[in-house]
Amino acid sequence: MKLKRYIAPTTREVMALVREELGNDAVIMSTRNTDEGVELVAAIDPEMMAQKAQQAKTTAKSHYQSVEIEQPQTQQTHREISRMAKELEAMKSMLENQLSGLAWHQTEVTEPHKVDLLKRLMRLGIGWGLAQDLVNSVDISYERAWTLLLQEIENRIPIQQEDLIEKGGIIALVGPTGVGKTTTIAKMASRFVMRHAACELALVTTDCYKIGAQAQLKTFADLIGVPVHVASSQGELYTLLASLANKKLILIDTAGMGQRDLRLSEQLTAHNEAFDRVHNYLVISAATQLHVMQDIVQAFDKIGLEGCVMTKMDEALQLGNILTVLIENKLPLSYISNGQKVPEDLERVDVKTLIDKAIVISQQNPHFHSYNEALKLGMGKEISDG
Repeated sequence: MKLKRYIAPTTREVMALVREELGNDAVIMSTRNTDEGVELVAAIDPEMMAQKAQQAKTTAKSHYQSVEIEQPQTQQTHREISRMAKELEAMKSMLENQLSGLAWHQTEVTEPHKVDLLKRLMRLGIGWGLAQDLVNSVDISYERAWTLLLQEIENRIPIQQEDLIEKGGIIALVGPTGVGKTTTIAKMASRFVMRHAACELALVTTDCYKIGAQAQLKTFADLIGVPVHVASSQGELYTLLASLANKKLILIDTAGMGQRDLRLSEQLTAHNEAFDRVHNYLVISAATQLHVMQDIVQAFDKIGLEGCVMTKMDEALQLGNILTVLIENKLPLSYISNGQKVPEDLERVDVKTLIDKAIVISQQNPHFHSYNEALKLGMGKEISDG
């Protein structure tokens, strides 16, 4: 039995070293935290490695056999290999979680202040990677470390400084189905008409897929005395926008598409060098899970995003997922919507107020007691990104 000692800053890195040098057949003998990092002792049986090498060599030199005899055996072998691969993957995942759990327990003993800050950030809903980055950016032994963390979050959140309604231009709201794009258009349009003349506003819809989508927007438009224009192709849209060039503000309501929808690349308002005056803003629900929210942002970023509008704030159990997405994707936040009332439930963003709301909601979250148990099992990333 050959023993070898490895040291790396984190458990995942030291496991990667073991796999790279000894392969998946290595046996973990012990692990502990040291001043240099995580120390792991692994073992491998040289005789078993030599035997596998000999078997591989023999197999490579084996003579050809008839298809009729070899095919059933080959299928059976593939099934066995597939089953063993799944079992090994499950064992690897279990081992990594156990090692992470041991490391978390050790950190609770040696760095209780750090653990407390991580727990508070995760209770807000902050993603695992960002939470660790934030904690590492402040002096955790300082009495006001939590205050410094909140200030760091505040400094990192990108905010759209200009009010889109006052700035004007051509604004298209894009995003998945059911996030409130049409309602947000109605709120923005109502606010604009209250401050300016209805003749300076134009409403356009490209949603020719969802039943009743155009009728819903037309109902809102009739109430404020603004006509609705329909464009079913990119050519029609650009021609229409050229004819509406005298309008101060043009709001475009687009068809809702899932982040995995193949039609997303055909989005009518996608960035086009020949016509770059359309500004796309992503509308996303605050009640969306973090990993889904990240997936949505990455998918819609392909059509060119200049910012986002966060809706359904009143339905969210955590707001840290929003803060994580904004910070990690450097996506400016323009408005937040916390209800269905038109135009009342649409607000400009105040960072301090947003963070305060995140803290209040986190204190009302009844599920956090289960997070502590998951952290002890080494599942920090899974629960924070879920």
